[in-house]
Amino acid sequence: DRMAAVAVVVEVAVVAGGLALASCSFLDWGFMGGGSKAPPTAVDPSPTRSVFSLPRMGFPGLGLGGRGGVMSASERQCRAALRRRGVEFTDLAPIRDSAACGIDHPVRVSTLARGVALKPAATLNCQTALAAAEWLQKDVGPAARKRYLTGIAEVNNMSSYSCRRIRGTSRWSEHSRGNALDIGSFTLKNGHVIDVSRQSLFAMRARGFLHAARAGACDEFSTVLGPGSDADHADHFHFDLRQRRTGYRHCD
Repeated sequence: DRMAAVAVVVEVAVVAGGLALASCSFLDWGFMGGGSKAPPTAVDPSPTRSVFSLPRMGFPGLGLGGRGGVMSASERQCRAALRRRGVEFTDLAPIRDSAACGIDHPVRVSTLARGVALKPAATLNCQTALAAAEWLQKDVGPAARKRYLTGIAEVNNMSSYSCRRIRGTSRWSEHSRGNALDIGSFTLKNGHVIDVSRQSLFAMRARGFLHAARAGACDEFSTVLGPGSDADHADHFHFDLRQRRTGYRHCD
């Protein structure tokens, strides 16, 4: 009889405890007493911010504005410089395709000067866009006027932002940070098209123009490649703002 009584007491205690827990849960969820709390929801294990959004000092377009969405003074000044040069551009949302690919504050550039189209429009970081505009206005335009007595109407963009590695290597391309621009041809205001690919020996004006454009790019960019550099650049100029520890500039 004593053992039976103990069993009854334990059973009653277990039932009472279960009722107490249930009532607490109902009160906590707002089902009793009109509370505002909702049932707990599952936690999304994916991060809300990419590791890529953390500041990476020294690389244009990567973390220059600090936290994603917060534009630094240097980014605002860069945009002001683009406007002064007559560059037409649109600010884009941050690009974060991976830890190695993206731009904190990208711009889509449709002209490199008043009346000089960039086609198709290029997605770049602002510093690269400004370097391209300065190159076009300081070097390419004057070179065209000197040799063809007319200006530049259009610049052909072969590649801008692209999440990829350098062919045959494990190193990420400067294109993966919007830090590079590839140019395939120039169209003059008289309709004449000058391809960047190697010109014939007798194309003296085109050769002189392309030489001037390529040499001038060395003042604005830290890497300049083109026909004669290697097989991958046989038909276009590659310009980028890669920052090397030694400050070395590769002008080929």
